[in-house]
Amino acid sequence: MFLKYLKPVKENTPKLSETILRAAEDVPAEQSLEVLPLELALNQSMPVGIQQIDSAAAAEGIVSSVMEIDTHGKKNTVHELRQRILGRLPVLDRSQRIFGYELVLRNKSVRQPTKQDDALLRMQDEMLIAGLISLEMDRLIGNKLVFISLSCVGLASPLLDDLPAESVVLAVKVVPERAEAQLLRLKELVAAGFKIALDDFVYSPVLAPFLRLAKFVRIDVSQLDAIDMRAQLKILMDKFAPDLLAKHVEFDDTFEACRNLSFAYFQGYYFTRLQPDKPPRLGSDRLRVIELLNLVTKYAEISQLEKVFKLDATLSYKLLRYINSPGCGMVQKIRSIAHALVILGHDQLYRWLTLLLFSSGKADGRSQALLKNALVRARLVEVLGKRRLAPAECEGLFIVGIFSLLDALLNSPMSTAVAHLNLSEPVLQGLVERKGIYAPFLLLAEACEEGDQARVEEYAALCGLDATGVNLIHLQAMIWAEELDR
Repeated sequence: MFLKYLKPVKENTPKLSETILRAAEDVPAEQSLEVLPLELALNQSMPVGIQQIDSAAAAEGIVSSVMEIDTHGKKNTVHELRQRILGRLPVLDRSQRIFGYELVLRNKSVRQPTKQDDALLRMQDEMLIAGLISLEMDRLIGNKLVFISLSCVGLASPLLDDLPAESVVLAVKVVPERAEAQLLRLKELVAAGFKIALDDFVYSPVLAPFLRLAKFVRIDVSQLDAIDMRAQLKILMDKFAPDLLAKHVEFDDTFEACRNLSFAYFQGYYFTRLQPDKPPRLGSDRLRVIELLNLVTKYAEISQLEKVFKLDATLSYKLLRYINSPGCGMVQKIRSIAHALVILGHDQLYRWLTLLLFSSGKADGRSQALLKNALVRARLVEVLGKRRLAPAECEGLFIVGIFSLLDALLNSPMSTAVAHLNLSEPVLQGLVERKGIYAPFLLLAEACEEGDQARVEEYAALCGLDATGVNLIHLQAMIWAEELDR
């Protein structure tokens, strides 16, 4: 993982991610990202069944929230449909390690349909499925499970045959008036290897046969109080044994309550928030890494850096294990700390130490989940900012991105967390106040992470960038961060 983190992105991200990055790097800095050809992000093949959608045929009075593109009654081309870029929401297990991801379409949500319409629901579902097929899904999620939410009409899509069933969980809501047909289709999909999650679950007797099929039951915990939750879970656990997944877990106390109620999986960004009832997580091991970061910032002599490493046997071992790993491709083994530091150089050493800051201390899934988010932010901020800022200002972009979750990592307010680091004033201003030259790019990265397309467009405009191009680079950053683990 460390090797890929340090190497230039071109060397780490073949196929799709290389293509997107190469397209991005070919754009002159003074130009907007809107010139990026969208086809570069997707495989050229598109299932015939969704080559064109005739929006003029939609029922009168219904406005689709799916389409971002003004159609004016004309058919949308494949190129236009591909502008629906995927978002990725983590699913964590009880140890707070990333268990899987939910992949979603980004919706502007400016206008909502006045009623549910089968044609529009199927269109949205097939756009999602086709996006997964075209994006080489394994590149985006690694060896984890992927959750996708489908309507009852989307379950009938033949495009599902092209997905890797063993890696996919279909999250569905049971429609009572269509329950019989829905149950038959779900049995077929389970036989084909798919896993089923019953979504936004509230028990009723009609759901009993569905519960016998389902691997997961996903409950929106933001919609139930503690009494209703216990009642729902008692029925489930008395009669059935699905794995429980809590959706919209946004705070630590919600996570703890759900874990105490036998939930196995958790979806939400609670892990990026401070834990006020717990102490700061700044142990001696992290203080040592911070000391080294500050020395590297000042371009300290190799001999001075070596002395600090020699004070910490574990840190020295990690450095030598990394530099001597087969993936580094060294012709001869590195025998000393000083030799390793010379080989790395100050810039790569700084990046290695920032990563080590997240993995120091007691190993826990929460820190690793934070690191994955931080790496996506850092790469996205770096690529976007390089198009708009002067070369001398670009050095702080990656640091602003990766340290933007330092408060959650150390469980301290950002102003306290960064006080230990020798950071430049513009970087501090961006992290603590969300102001200055780096702030718009960080705010844009956060909007991408949350899947808020309206905010993506707002901050993209402030940065002088095109939202479609930003979405593509965000996709590339997600792939890059996922491939670091391989």
